[in-house]
Amino acid sequence: MKTKDDVLALTGEALEPAERSGVYEQMTAGMQEKMRYFLGYQVNQDLSYSEELHPFLGMHLNNIGDPFTDGNMTMHSKEMERAVLDYYASLWHAETPHANENGNSYWGYTLSMGSTEGNVYAIWNARDYLSGKLLLSQEDAEAEADRASRSGKPARAAGLQYSQADERLENPNAYRPVAFFSQDTHYSIVKAMRVLAFDTFYSLGTQLGSCPLSYPADYPDGFSKEYIGERGWPREVPSDLDGAVYVPALKKLVEYFLAEGHPIFVCFNYGTTFKGAYDPVESAVEALSPLLEAYGMLERTIVYEKNGQKYTDVRSGFWFHVDGALGAGHMPYVEKAAARGLLPEQEVPVFDFRLPEIQSICMSGHKALGAPFPCGVYMTKTKYQLLPPDDPMYIGAPDTTFAGSRSSLAAMYMWDQLARMSEDDHVAQAVHMQKMAAYAAAVLTKVAEDICYDLWVEHTSLSLTVRFRRPHPDIVDTYSLSCEALYVDGEKRHYAHLFAMKHVSRELLDTLAEDLRQEGAFPCRETKHQGPGPAADTLLSGRSFK
Repeated sequence: MKTKDDVLALTGEALEPAERSGVYEQMTAGMQEKMRYFLGYQVNQDLSYSEELHPFLGMHLNNIGDPFTDGNMTMHSKEMERAVLDYYASLWHAETPHANENGNSYWGYTLSMGSTEGNVYAIWNARDYLSGKLLLSQEDAEAEADRASRSGKPARAAGLQYSQADERLENPNAYRPVAFFSQDTHYSIVKAMRVLAFDTFYSLGTQLGSCPLSYPADYPDGFSKEYIGERGWPREVPSDLDGAVYVPALKKLVEYFLAEGHPIFVCFNYGTTFKGAYDPVESAVEALSPLLEAYGMLERTIVYEKNGQKYTDVRSGFWFHVDGALGAGHMPYVEKAAARGLLPEQEVPVFDFRLPEIQSICMSGHKALGAPFPCGVYMTKTKYQLLPPDDPMYIGAPDTTFAGSRSSLAAMYMWDQLARMSEDDHVAQAVHMQKMAAYAAAVLTKVAEDICYDLWVEHTSLSLTVRFRRPHPDIVDTYSLSCEALYVDGEKRHYAHLFAMKHVSRELLDTLAEDLRQEGAFPCRETKHQGPGPAADTLLSGRSFK
């Protein structure tokens, strides 16, 4: 009998049309079955798109280079990309339209990788900005780039190499930025720190001395010592039990490094990966701003020397980035729904460009909005753009994005979704997801009562995720549940979580509840089934555990 790998093997011989069709039929059937019970990840599985997009699958399109310069690669969708960027700039209260001569206007581009790419780009930009590298907005930078691209020389133009600010200062740490992010931050942040050789407060702090935080006085309630590493330093900034960054600890850690003369980078989370928490960005900025002013980091003068002449640039000694992978595309509509009385009145944390200190935001388009592939948006202000390493005549556009070549289909699909949905549609979708998350928490709490077993059901306010005790591996597999081990008051707990995305219904949540009531659904549970649900020996083969 042929295995799946045998059927899919590429031997160098062309497969017959019937063989290819058979493979696709099996893949379609398998994926549709998985999609029916998909609960564990924050992606929208309720997808639809215009048939008008079909012809573009037969073309190679490439949004290479800056989105605001069409360039010589004429097969692109930059017109749609700019419309998408304008939409989110308005949604996030950025200054529009984009204009190169206006430093406060927005600049951004659509991502091919989702928020991971946006996070990496923001960290790269922040590292070089805080390290004193040359900015696009500086005098003659764009003219220099234009002259180099038109020179006709095949080699890279030497004038486009990064310029470094004068490092001969009394403060030896003036251009050595330090990064801060919470323990609930997405793993892409940690990865980017390593790739970009960016000092974190933990990596640098353990070399400098003992941590300024005292345990337990400076930590949130329920914080576990297992998250504390060498010399008393927490490995990441502590979060509260709901998953939001603990501002008093962040403030104390930041001040330690400001006193040493370091500029700072803070990554805020707006919808954490596992707990779905929203960092209180506004209150954190309010807490940090007096420190930045006291240590001369709200504004500082950078001195450059180039071609024997000195010039200056005034910039901040901090960079605040918001990883809004899910939240930045969902919570603005929750805020609108609450203002219209469609949801219970709750405080929605402000995270966007209404806060002038925010320098960058990213979001994933395949989450709240929905797309069949990773995509997203990165946004900053024009005055924070760095001079690109090159302005290649080859493409006729500045290479201002992370990857260079970018997906035209991502911009087109996002445009299509936004063009087919009114603001009222987005608000209605946000209301539906909020109500499904609340229903999920209630259903799981009822299961725990029925089976007389603590399922550790937890639901962070306004989040779309509900976490609970990790069930049998077959249930995890059936519902594509995401799992993580967390310490709670020193106890190691194995959790699973679900996300109440647009495709999630009451019927699907009720089906999960049925499976969780079955005998053996939680392998470590010693008590027998006592609730009013299905009989203990009823196993839902094929969908549930074996």
